[in-house]
Amino acid sequence: MTLVRQLFEHKLGRPVSTGEVVDLPFDLCWGSEMTVKWALDILRDSGFDDAYIAAGLAAQRERTAFVFDHVVPTHTASMASILVELRRFARKHGIKVFDVGYDGGIQHKILIEQGLIRPGDVAVGADSHSCTAGAIGSLATGIGSTDLAMALVRGSVWMRVPEATLVRFRGSLRPHVQGKDVALYLCGLIGVHGAVYRSLEFGGPGLASLAITDRLSLSNMAVEMGAKYGLFPTDGVLADYLGDEVTYPTFAIDEDDAEYVEVIDVDLGLIEPTVALPFSPDNAVGTHQLQHLLRHWDEYEGRADLMTGVAPLARRADANGEIPVDQVFIGSCTNGHLEDLRVVADVLRGKRVKEGVRTIVIPASQKAYRAAMKEGLIDVLLEAGCYVESSSCGPCIGIKSGVLGKGEVAIFTSNRNFRGRCGDVDASVVLASPAIAARAALTGMLAPIGDRGDYYADEDAVRAGIEELFALHAAREGRAPGTGAQDEAPVTAPDSAAAADAGSLAWVFGDHINTDVILPGVFCQIPDPAEYKKHIMAHAGNQPFLDHYAGTGHDLSGSVIVGGMNFGCGSSRENAPMGIKASGAPFVVAHSFARIFFRNALNIGLRLVEVGDFAYEIREGDRLVVDDERGELVNVTRGTSAPITPPSAFERELLTAGGLVAYAGEQVRAEASAG
Repeated sequence: MTLVRQLFEHKLGRPVSTGEVVDLPFDLCWGSEMTVKWALDILRDSGFDDAYIAAGLAAQRERTAFVFDHVVPTHTASMASILVELRRFARKHGIKVFDVGYDGGIQHKILIEQGLIRPGDVAVGADSHSCTAGAIGSLATGIGSTDLAMALVRGSVWMRVPEATLVRFRGSLRPHVQGKDVALYLCGLIGVHGAVYRSLEFGGPGLASLAITDRLSLSNMAVEMGAKYGLFPTDGVLADYLGDEVTYPTFAIDEDDAEYVEVIDVDLGLIEPTVALPFSPDNAVGTHQLQHLLRHWDEYEGRADLMTGVAPLARRADANGEIPVDQVFIGSCTNGHLEDLRVVADVLRGKRVKEGVRTIVIPASQKAYRAAMKEGLIDVLLEAGCYVESSSCGPCIGIKSGVLGKGEVAIFTSNRNFRGRCGDVDASVVLASPAIAARAALTGMLAPIGDRGDYYADEDAVRAGIEELFALHAAREGRAPGTGAQDEAPVTAPDSAAAADAGSLAWVFGDHINTDVILPGVFCQIPDPAEYKKHIMAHAGNQPFLDHYAGTGHDLSGSVIVGGMNFGCGSSRENAPMGIKASGAPFVVAHSFARIFFRNALNIGLRLVEVGDFAYEIREGDRLVVDDERGELVNVTRGTSAPITPPSAFERELLTAGGLVAYAGEQVRAEASAG
C-alpha cells in the first residue's frame, strides 16, 4: 500500500480508495499573517453565527497556530495594522502565535522543530510548502484561506486520496551534493507538472544516506513538481532525529506495490551539484554542464531545443563559463537549517565575500540561529561580510527584504525563481544549494564546485550529458502545434454571422502560468480582494490583454483566460483565483490546472474548464462557450469543440452551493435541523 493511503487509513481508522473524497480531521492547522487575515475576513463574511464560530475556534484551539514569518518585522503601516488585528484575535481565542523573535521563525521549520507535527499526523497549513513535514512521515499539505477559515471552525478539511509516484533512490551523495541538489535534479527530470495531484513518495536503499535536512528539502520542493504530498517512510534516520522519547506509528514503503502509477529510479551518486535557471525550478542543470554550455555558447545559441533559462545568463557569462552575481540569499524553509549554516561557514571561514556581492543569511528558526551563535557560525558569517537577519522568509517572498533590481542576477537557496517574484521582472534568480551559494558569495561568480571527474570522464561525456538534458527538457515541455508561434489553424465558418459574437472572448497565455504571474506577490498585502482584479496577469507578457483589461476598467465579464498545462502552479495564496473571479471572468480554460489553484478556485466557486490539448487549438480572439448539457467546450469562432473533464460528484456539490463556505453553511444547517 502506498504511504499516502497508509496515512489516510491511520487517521480515519478505515480503508480508503484512490480518488475517494473524505472529510479528514487534522492534528494541526495553521496560517501565516496574510493567509490568516484572509481566513478571518472569510469567517466574518460567512454568515455563520458568532456563537458557532467562537465554539468552533475553542474546539480547535489546541490544534491551531498562527505563524508570522512572511513580512515580519513588518515594513508598512497597513501590514502593521493587520498584525495588530491578528494578535488581538489570537489572544481573544487562546490561539498559539509564533511572532517576531522568541521561538519564532519560518512555519515549516518551527512547527516540526517544536514537536507540533509528528509522524502520522494530519497537518494542513495555508502555505503551499506545508508539504515539508512529509519528511517526518506526516500527512502534510498546503491549503488556501477558505479551507483554513472552515477548518478553524469545523475541525476538518475535505481531501481526495491521490495517486502516488515512487522515487526509488540507490547509492549515496557525493561530496558537495545536498538534498537541494537532488530536489532540483528531480524537478528537472519530471518537470513542474510531473506529479500534479499525486503523492510523491521516496524509498529505496539510498534513503539511508539522506539526512533529515536533505529530506526536508525534498519534501518541501515536492509541490514544485505539482505534488500534493512529499512523503518519506518512518525509518532509522527519522528515529535518530526524533530520539527515543518520541513514539509514533510505523509507515513503510512496499516498492513492489502495483498501486504506484509511476516509479522513478535515481542513482544519488550520479547527481552533480545542480542549479535551476530562470524562471522555473525545473530549469535544472548540473554546474559542470552549465559551465560547458556557457564556454561553448556559440555552438548552442539559437538551437530549437535549447533549454529555457540559459540565454538570459549567457550574456553575462565570462570566457570561462562563469556568471557574475549581484546578490546571494542563504535561508528559507528549504535551506535555512543549522546544517546548512555549517556548510556555508565552512566555505567562508577566514575569508571575505566578494566585494559588491550582497550576501544575506537568514536562519530558518530562532532555535537554529541560537545554535549557530553557540557554534560560532554567526561570527564566521559576519566576519566574512554577510548580513545576518533574524528568522523569517526574507527575500524568498519578494516583498520586504533583499528585493532585486532591474537586470540583477542572484543565487537563492529558496524554492522558486518565477519571473518578478523576488523583485524586478528583468532580474534573474538561480536556485542552488547552500554549498553552491556560499561559493558564489566568496568568488562573486556562479561556477561549478567539486571535481568534474566524479561525474564525467572527459569533455565529450559532458557534451553527451547536455544533449540528453536538452532532449529530456524538449520532450517534457512538448507542445501541441500552435503553442509557440501560434500557427494558424483552419477556421470553419460558424453556422451564422451572429455566432461570431457569441460566447466569451479568449485571451491566450502559455504553460505553467504561476500564481506570481496571475497576481504578483507584492500585491498580496492588499486586504481588499476587490483590488486584486486590477493587477491580475501583470507579469504574463500579453500587452494586448493588459491594454484591453485596463480599457474595460478591469472587467472580464465578456472574456475568458485560456492557459496551457499546469495553470496556477506555485503559491497557495488564494488571492490569485480571487482576483480572476473579481474580474468577472465567467470561467478559466486550461489544458490542466495545478492542484492548489484548482482547490482554491473550487472553494470560492470559480469555474475551471479542463480540456487537455484542445486548449492549444484556441487562438486569441476566439469565442468560447461552455455547453454543460452536452458536456463540452465549444469554440464558436472555429466551429470546433472538445469534451470537458467532468467534475466529481463532490466538486459538483461545491460548485452548486457556490463554494466551500456556502457548502459548509448548508451542512451546519442540516446538522442543526437533525439535532
